[in-house]
Amino acid sequence: MQPELDESLLTVIAGYLGAGKTTLINRMLQQATQPFAVIVNDLGRLPVDATLIATRASTTLTLTNGCACCQLQSDLAAQLLQLRQAKFSAVVLEASGVAKAGNLAAITGQADGYRLAKIITLVDGFAVEKQLNDAYLVALVNEQIAVADFVVQTKIEASLNQTLKGLRPDAVGLLSHGPLPASLSPNFVASPRAVKVPLDAPPMFQHRVIYPDGMIQPNAIEAFIALTPCIERVKGWLNSTEGGYLIQATRRQFSAEPVSVVPQSGLQFIWRGDQELDFTPLIQTGPLN
Repeated sequence: MQPELDESLLTVIAGYLGAGKTTLINRMLQQATQPFAVIVNDLGRLPVDATLIATRASTTLTLTNGCACCQLQSDLAAQLLQLRQAKFSAVVLEASGVAKAGNLAAITGQADGYRLAKIITLVDGFAVEKQLNDAYLVALVNEQIAVADFVVQTKIEASLNQTLKGLRPDAVGLLSHGPLPASLSPNFVASPRAVKVPLDAPPMFQHRVIYPDGMIQPNAIEAFIALTPCIERVKGWLNSTEGGYLIQATRRQFSAEPVSVVPQSGLQFIWRGDQELDFTPLIQTGPLN
């Protein structure tokens, strides 16, 4: 479906922590036939996702240290105005992994000069069953799935997770290679869906950027995550005596990719609940932010 109004199109990409939102946006940028802008909502002060996108986008703006659906609404409005004035016809908003997609739809749907084109929710096919059986996460993950115009399963290509298929029979699996479906284009407008989802209070998450001691190696980060079950996501760059690493971790996966250049040292931790974590084993002599 193509737009008929002289408005900028806004696509919201939602999905729980680690679902693959940044990876999808990079593929969208690589395959785009027209330029579009990207707004990244990263929790914490370390703009990890924006840095991983910035090399491929002509304009990437960041919303940091809060969630756009509840804490950064005025900042989001200002950025949308800035991109409208720059005459971008399409904007993609990467929501934080803990954002309620319905709240974002309500906020962005009222932005002057914009038309909400669609909400795309990504779902980790390996993790979704566990998430939907987790009393702490189920309401949030259910909401992200229910309000989406398109639900796209990542990580598993062969078949749809049966739990996800039961919730959204129209969900599709995302192949890791080849062209993206036309419906994922920033210029594609979805047919409106009338979906009502109870807007319960979202679960509480904490986030913090730490700067590990230079003697710390990736295996120490992995062990710390394994011993701290409330940690949901870790991402950022580690500067160690053995070189630099891009760290990407969820409860299920840990990756430490060697890099020749560390853009911005620091690791962003996101965990559930309202308790503070003791990062002393990792920082030792480094500052805590």
